Amino acid sequence: MKDVLPDDQWLKLTAGERSFARGVGYWHNDRIEITGNSATGIEARAFGTEEYQLWLKVDDHGWGWDCDCPAADGGAFCKHLVALVLTARGDVDQDSGESNAAHSDAALRLQRLQAAEDELRVFLQSQPAERLAGWLHSLAQRDSDVERMLQMHRAAEDPGALKAVLAKALTVRGFLDYRRIRAYAERVETVVGLLGDLLQRDPKQCMSLCEYALKRLFKVYERSDDSYGYLGGPLQDVATLYARACSATLPGKALVKPLLALQVRDDWGMLPLSSFWTALGAEGQAMYARRVVDDFDALPAPVSNTWDSVGEDVCHRAEALARCSDDFDLLQRVLRRDLSSAYAHLRVLESLRDAGREREALAWAENAVKQFPGDDRLRSALAECLDVAGMTDEALEIEWLRFQDHSTTECWDALKRRAGEAWPDWRDRAMSLVAERDRTRGTATQQADLLIHDRDISAAVELARANPIAAHVLMTLAARIKRNDPLTAGTFYLRVAKLHASSLQTGMDYRPLVETLAMASKLVPEADWRPLLSEVRETHARKSKLMGLLDKAGL
Repeated sequence: MKDVLPDDQWLKLTAGERSFARGVGYWHNDRIEITGNSATGIEARAFGTEEYQLWLKVDDHGWGWDCDCPAADGGAFCKHLVALVLTARGDVDQDSGESNAAHSDAALRLQRLQAAEDELRVFLQSQPAERLAGWLHSLAQRDSDVERMLQMHRAAEDPGALKAVLAKALTVRGFLDYRRIRAYAERVETVVGLLGDLLQRDPKQCMSLCEYALKRLFKVYERSDDSYGYLGGPLQDVATLYARACSATLPGKALVKPLLALQVRDDWGMLPLSSFWTALGAEGQAMYARRVVDDFDALPAPVSNTWDSVGEDVCHRAEALARCSDDFDLLQRVLRRDLSSAYAHLRVLESLRDAGREREALAWAENAVKQFPGDDRLRSALAECLDVAGMTDEALEIEWLRFQDHSTTECWDALKRRAGEAWPDWRDRAMSLVAERDRTRGTATQQADLLIHDRDISAAVELARANPIAAHVLMTLAARIKRNDPLTAGTFYLRVAKLHASSLQTGMDYRPLVETLAMASKLVPEADWRPLLSEVRETHARKSKLMGLLDKAGL
């Protein structure tokens, strides 16, 4: 689907200039590993200070996304998602071996930016120290943020003075809105640099100052709007430095009280117990365990249909303890405390399988499906348990029931995997089911999507020629065939443009219409696309933004 991925303009608008720039850096350093790719979506892992899971999907309503990093809380488009798009756009095309042009353009822009920064550095290095001091002093008098940064560097050699400077730099009054958060995040990045230097010289002092900084930062983060992800990254960097300083210092049981105090305030999972387990030592681990288990035992029984944030935090800490200490019994107590949801049953099932208790897992899965017969995840897990137990026919039947309810590419793949050598017969059966459903909807979208996923492009093209198909599937299909069959691809692009034109409203995003019409104009005769262009210009002549985009595209 890389040919229909968002362009840089969309990324900058959605993520913000800063997250876009950080995302380019992540892409440039190969921090993204794509783990799944279909006609409508991409899944990946991001590697930085922590590992994050993320995905990007498209449907008739537009793009959807998610990343489990703190900066993406609330649906923000973070740097990891930017890097995912750049990585996916830049994948080497397996048919031609050529790199995506957008990928090359991004690399060239990054190289130019780095070259400009290098030239400025060379210029500054050539200036006398007295002249540089004058420039900096003048700049600090005009810009309070620059003054704070210079004062922090000045205090870096004196931990006592540095703490006072950190207090001033990290203090903010009132709610930190999106207009002020970027400048504040830059101050935190300076703090990260200073603490990183201190870690090399004095890990114990670094640990103390990181703890101090995190107490302040967690309070600020609670009352800030970080929709663009400016502050989440630097805050995670401070948390990571804290873990590294603890590992270098090995404070033992002295770490228990401050770590728990910080974890209680950490609503974003920046201080996982696994990062501090070794630093706690045997005595510290035992003391930490007693406190966490006591808190867990003191929790009241869960109440249905209510959310208890305190109880949830306590359970998270108890679960982390169970996993770090390899305490299976504690883990089961935590996971089975509230079994009111299908997801809770699924987590217990996964823990049983992870422990190699396959018989218990099968019994648990069968009972869970009886309680939640409509939950697709539980049925998939039951099929896996049945297969492990050698009950392959029963597992295949479960997968067929799943496909009947949810005819997705995921269920298609699961059915294919279970069917094995019998797949051709099951494939015909599955396609017949989907075809009948498509006929009732007056479309062939789902059939085409499955055919594309199954790499049966010729069959998908024939189907699309004769039937209505959703825009996003037509776009995917056109991108797949435009090299070998440009005329048909252009026809599909034109169909998508007509779909966009038919639903055009004031204030909507006009780019999909202009982009698909421009692509069609390069692949089909002018007599085919000119009437649509004329109709759009005549009908929507008063939409100046649309007219400007058409002019810019040469239409």
